[in-house]
Amino acid sequence: MSSLIDLIFFSEKRKNLLVQLDNGPMDIDEIKETLNVKACAIMPQIKKLKDMDLIEQSEDIYQLSDIGAVIVEKMIPLTSLINVFDGNKDYWSKHDRSPIPTNLIKKIDMLGRCHLDEPDLDHLFEFPEFLRDRLSSSKTIKSFYSYFCPDCPSIQATCAKNGAEVHLILDEKVYNRLKNDFENEYNVLLENKVSLYIYSDKIRPSSFMIADNFVMLKLFGKEGEFDNNKIISYTPSAVEWGNELAQYYIDRSTKIN
Repeated sequence: MSSLIDLIFFSEKRKNLLVQLDNGPMDIDEIKETLNVKACAIMPQIKKLKDMDLIEQSEDIYQLSDIGAVIVEKMIPLTSLINVFDGNKDYWSKHDRSPIPTNLIKKIDMLGRCHLDEPDLDHLFEFPEFLRDRLSSSKTIKSFYSYFCPDCPSIQATCAKNGAEVHLILDEKVYNRLKNDFENEYNVLLENKVSLYIYSDKIRPSSFMIADNFVMLKLFGKEGEFDNNKIISYTPSAVEWGNELAQYYIDRSTKIN
């Protein structure tokens, strides 16, 4: 079994080839183009997979064997799960994951390959500039904040003005500060029909934002400490996962407008 695991996961070329063949048979030219490799680089990997009976060859066409198809079916979720933690293991291990409901922990592979954003001291509380274009083109935006974010009211209001359906979930103290100390911004949110919710339970993430084309998640540290580093994913399955997370918190919040 260890030799099979080594065969699949110790070579990106072999792993990627198996995943591509899951979409259907391919000839060598299609394989080279899809994987962006030369024949001399991929042919030795094809031979190893053929020797283990994971792929079959008929003339110049390659396809998964019946065993290969079963293995790839099980391999793809594991590969996605590895992508979630690859390069980000310290973030997940050192932060409080309890705000993520159990059913979504079980589906955390849906996040796919994640990017860890570590803002410098001059931009700790600013919305990431590289996400602004993605945000402006989104038709639906769902956000949660356990802390007061200075950019939050204007970001939500601007998106709503542009026609987006905006849901904003706030910790009760954050909501009260917004309403009492930032009256103009609060009124702009109401005027632009931003749906406002108050979340009162103790278990909560630091913040999250789900748009049409990205998920941004920020967790507190294991001891409850604030950390402005955040996980970002752009895959459609991550957005689906994020919308489930947002709905979980909406269902447990009080809508106030």
